[in-house]
Amino acid sequence: METIPLSPMVRVRSPNTAPRSAHTPRSPRTANAPRSAYAPIPPVSRAGDHFPHDNPLESIEDAHVQEIYPMWKRRLYLLLERPTSSSSAFVIHVLSTSLIIISAIVTCLETIPSFHSISPRIWFGFETSVVMLFTVEYVARCLAHSANPWTFLRWFGSFFGIMDLLSILPYYLELMLHQDTSTLFRFTILRTFRLLRVFRPFRYNNTILLTIEVMYLSFRRSQHALLALAFFVVMVLLVFSTLMYFAERGTWDEVLGTFINSDGDPSQFASIPASAWFVAVTITTVGYGDLTPRSFLGRLITIPLLVFGLLLIALPTFVLGREFSLVWEMMKENQQISREEVFNAQSVDPLASPSLMRARSSSSAWRHVQDEPQPGEGSPREAHELRDQIAELKATVEMQGALLRRLVSAMEGGAQGQSQGKQRFLGDGS
Repeated sequence: METIPLSPMVRVRSPNTAPRSAHTPRSPRTANAPRSAYAPIPPVSRAGDHFPHDNPLESIEDAHVQEIYPMWKRRLYLLLERPTSSSSAFVIHVLSTSLIIISAIVTCLETIPSFHSISPRIWFGFETSVVMLFTVEYVARCLAHSANPWTFLRWFGSFFGIMDLLSILPYYLELMLHQDTSTLFRFTILRTFRLLRVFRPFRYNNTILLTIEVMYLSFRRSQHALLALAFFVVMVLLVFSTLMYFAERGTWDEVLGTFINSDGDPSQFASIPASAWFVAVTITTVGYGDLTPRSFLGRLITIPLLVFGLLLIALPTFVLGREFSLVWEMMKENQQISREEVFNAQSVDPLASPSLMRARSSSSAWRHVQDEPQPGEGSPREAHELRDQIAELKATVEMQGALLRRLVSAMEGGAQGQSQGKQRFLGDGS
């Protein structure tokens, strides 16, 4: 009987394993040892397979930190921009937030007349101390974001970068002009930007950021309904302003050069813009009371304005409230699903975590981190190698099937030859 050697089975390499380098030597035992067709694939570990953080969600948000060089800039960035990175960063964040709140309170107290008796030197000394601390912080943030010119310009032109600059700029303008700019209107507006610092701690609060994002999405989802309602409000404002003007303007007095109402007083509805103010105050249910209709016709026209004011408040509130509730529930469910996906994926395969395979949009620097494929994702080269291995495996299986069929046919032929020889032997014996 012919002996037919069987071809060894080709082992398929997992796409998550590292590709073998051309310079990696194969051990003699590994190269010459026969492989079982159904032997389990041993795991391949690499020195580079590690996670910079225990939490994969933080690894995505802080991935661009790995691009910051030298190392002291990276530490400075984490110290100022990541309060949860260390206890020192958290303490600095608390002190900075407390200083911002104290500065805002002092800015408000400075305008109270009862505090005007305090010496201006005290206010100036306090402001100098605060501005010096904020200046040091601003310079430190500039250094932390100066890894490359593009990163610095992006931070410098951001909302928080401009806000930090405007918060310290009025003080240095006073020093250059050698005068108190608090009484000058154009500089008073600039000084109010100091209060914008109170919004900076909000970027570290996920709940506040989530609420702002939900409000923005609610307005976007309701934009068509709100635009239609705004158009309707403008039409009502124009129509009823004109009606109120002709109903309440009275008669023209040549001597006084104005309209006189039925009581002999100058009319409060002397123009359509003045009537528009009354209509706007009425339909928004504010009712200042500075303008009131005197005639019966004017009061009759005011009745539908009062009814429309109730609808004007109810409809946008209902539309925005409904959209806010829907978007809020959707985002909370999305967060819950994402967390469950992360934990479930980590319990099965840490490399298959969806947070590591999904890049975020919005000003995220994750897309600038690296061009290498992330763990759990196969590169095109690995996919091509996998297809080649599958094709090779298929060809090997087909070849082994053909060899097995030849072996079976050879065994069947041998069995038939033995039976014929036995029958011939029995025939000769008889």
